[in-house]
Amino acid sequence: MRVLRAIAIGLILPVALVLLWQVASSREWINSLFYPAPWDVMQRTWDQASGGKLPHDARVTTGRLLAGFAFGAAPGLAVGLAAGVSRTIRQLLYPLATALYVVPRIAMLPLVLVAFGLNDEARVFMVAFSVFFIVFFSALSGVEQVDRIFVDAARAFGAGKVRLAATVLLPASAPAVFAGLRVAMGFALIVIVGTEFLAANDGLGARIWLSYQIFDFPSMYAGIIAVTALGVLLAWALLAVEWLAVPWRR
Repeated sequence: MRVLRAIAIGLILPVALVLLWQVASSREWINSLFYPAPWDVMQRTWDQASGGKLPHDARVTTGRLLAGFAFGAAPGLAVGLAAGVSRTIRQLLYPLATALYVVPRIAMLPLVLVAFGLNDEARVFMVAFSVFFIVFFSALSGVEQVDRIFVDAARAFGAGKVRLAATVLLPASAPAVFAGLRVAMGFALIVIVGTEFLAANDGLGARIWLSYQIFDFPSMYAGIIAVTALGVLLAWALLAVEWLAVPWRR
């Protein structure tokens, strides 16, 4: 009952905003050309979903997103843990990682396109590059917050750096790592949609941008709804993985 109550409370504000939007559009308080009524947007969303256009673009974007996320998160986690264990690795990587992390991703796109061309490798790389640093800093921060008593106890029993990372540092830093993964997933969605705006002929980002260019605003909002739904589903998936992987946090 508490879960249902929480869901109901969470729906109050979105439903109220949609109703306000519907009334404002139908009474022409706002320009219906740029802000079509939610009912018209839902009809266009249904038409494109049943026609297969929206599912195709969603599959394309999801594939690029998950590939980039995997290629960025796995090494980011490994290198972050290594930097947490080894002071030398941390001192070697931290300045460069800090400098690269603050570079705007949109500023890197021309260079990435020169290197990879107008294909999926460039889009996947943009996501992986963005995710890597978020997971790296999350893992490093999680390791730095581990109580030194556990580290000293493991070392007293003869644990080397690999065993220490696997049995102490990784479990103890898991909450921080999953928090970083959730942030990284949201940022990855922003990056892939932005990249598809400028360097793709398919995908949800390309559909939104093309619809905007031809003033097909119901289709543009349909694409935005699809991106929102994709982000929510991926966030829930990460929460489910965390629920299984970190049972003491339930």
